[in-house]
Amino acid sequence: MILLSIFLAASATPQGMPDSILERKGLDELMSLLNLRQSDFTFRDDYTQVDSFRLTTIANLMRHPYGMIEFVEQYRDTCLGIRPEPILNFAFDNLALVGQTERGRGIDRSEDSAKKAGMNLFYKSEEFNRLFKKVHHYLYDVFPPSADSTFAGLAKKEKNFLLNEFKQLLTEDTADEHRPVDQLDSIQKVEEEYTRQFVKFGTMIRKDFLVAAGIEASVDLLREIYLLNAEFEAAGTDIDKMLKDTVGLPSKPGIGEFLGRNKRWAIGGSGDNTYKGEYDFIIDFGGNDRYDLKYSPDSPHGTIIIDLAGSDIYNAMTDFALASGCMSAGLLFDMQGDDIYNGKDFSCGSGYFGFGLLFDASGHDKYIGDTHIQGSGTFGMGILIDEGGNDEYTGALYAQGFGGPEGWGSVIDYSGNDVYIAGNKYKDVLRYADHYLSLSQGFAFGFRPYMSGGIGMIFDMSGNDNYISDIFAQGASYWWSLGAIYDSSGNDQYMSFQYAQGTATHMSLGILVDQSGNDFYFGKGLMQGCGHDYSCGIILDRNGDDFYRAYDLSQGAGSANGFGILIDDFGDDAYYVMRKNNTQGFGDPRRDFGSIGLFLDMAGVDKYDGNGGDNLIWQTPSKWGGGMDWEFTIPDSLKAEK
Repeated sequence: MILLSIFLAASATPQGMPDSILERKGLDELMSLLNLRQSDFTFRDDYTQVDSFRLTTIANLMRHPYGMIEFVEQYRDTCLGIRPEPILNFAFDNLALVGQTERGRGIDRSEDSAKKAGMNLFYKSEEFNRLFKKVHHYLYDVFPPSADSTFAGLAKKEKNFLLNEFKQLLTEDTADEHRPVDQLDSIQKVEEEYTRQFVKFGTMIRKDFLVAAGIEASVDLLREIYLLNAEFEAAGTDIDKMLKDTVGLPSKPGIGEFLGRNKRWAIGGSGDNTYKGEYDFIIDFGGNDRYDLKYSPDSPHGTIIIDLAGSDIYNAMTDFALASGCMSAGLLFDMQGDDIYNGKDFSCGSGYFGFGLLFDASGHDKYIGDTHIQGSGTFGMGILIDEGGNDEYTGALYAQGFGGPEGWGSVIDYSGNDVYIAGNKYKDVLRYADHYLSLSQGFAFGFRPYMSGGIGMIFDMSGNDNYISDIFAQGASYWWSLGAIYDSSGNDQYMSFQYAQGTATHMSLGILVDQSGNDFYFGKGLMQGCGHDYSCGIILDRNGDDFYRAYDLSQGAGSANGFGILIDDFGDDAYYVMRKNNTQGFGDPRRDFGSIGLFLDMAGVDKYDGNGGDNLIWQTPSKWGGGMDWEFTIPDSLKAEK
């Protein structure tokens, strides 16, 4: 370590200064000492051929990676109102492809399909029929033509490819941990060939039609649900009595279809009900219900489930069965109760070549599943919104805010002390005997070098939360994608092993922002602000007394032409590392122009076991790497910007 200054006199804490200005000022100071400029903080996009699946947002942020902070803050601000429309539209806007000039929202949305079809009304309740007409409209007049437009360019065998070969690219097998290396290599070659085959026709898929249809239906139906609840509450409605108030059915069958008596529809009252099988629509008005649901992807169709009250158990008996959009749109709204969601693969807010939404308005809930779950999108959008309660999220792979190619996946949790657990099923067999892939918790992934990835995020607004994972998680990414966590408040714990906590690899972007609370960050390596191979990883903690523990290549580390940044604004913090030669502000000098590693702490009485020290500036033995622990005085020029 080369010490640039042994002491800097502490100055007044910059009260009232906007966080972004404080951080920019500190970073500029540190970079100037290392002979760097903001213009150095960029990646060229001509190192690889631009594939046809690249998102405009990712391309722009790769040119200006520090803009990740502003981007996640924009989404945070969008989410603050607990209104689905701006949340979903923000995601849609950021799924635009490079060079895309038109978005697919052009499906006929004419209202009152029940009248057009000559449908008869079964229930006398005007409120019921208003909702049922909208449900019928989206299920049969909006989702099918949207799917037709999405897959219009594909032949039947290519659609089948999505449900079979491509699906294998996103799933793992526990048997792999027992296979010899040559078999694993053979499997990898087969999957690479599947990727090549998909690229030949994948550009003809126009996901925007289905995603836009799902967004429109979600916003409209949720508005209708709130209106329906308000009307029933104001009138003191007896739901069970209203459900019995029906028209008389004709004595001869086949006279016509009755709204509310449609095939694969179920309507439940205030008691405890059980639903088994495959449905298009279920509405349940109360009780502790059980849902044992199936879905046949060979015959894709929209699904809508509305449960207004009760502590319910949802069981997915097959893949794609629970709040899943598989080549269509799948919506689930649960408005009250402590619920359990047992999903298989592609569930609990999964958009797989489609749109999936799980909206839970209240209660202490448990979300359980395997792969591509809990806010995961691949060639589509998967969203999980939980408004309140102490919740538990458990998944194995591609879970809890995952974005695959042309995909957006996010978990938005508004309150409660939540636990996020990802991994512990599929071993990282090529590298470790005792560690597991997570690929979750604000993680995004592309298929190198054929398909750029998407955007995966977790936004947790309050509560003392625990994030537990193993390899690749917690604001991490791989290949032209963006993974992010934004945690607004609470004393949180982030525990992982590798490639986590604001880390990006192979031309991608990863960020973890924790706004406030006394937080704990623990892991081994390539984490806590690490960028590897033309990538940028940022960890930013703005307030609280925090503890950081890592082994190597962490805490502001750049590797193989990558940028790694750690910024901690306020609080009395502690930083510990096992290896000093590539941590706490390390820029790997290898490969042409080297890497950048920046470590910045701007207030508090801090403790170090590593390169840094309280009120010191240091440079590590690297090309462009160093750190600064300094409490700033606000210059007059910056005060004017407040």
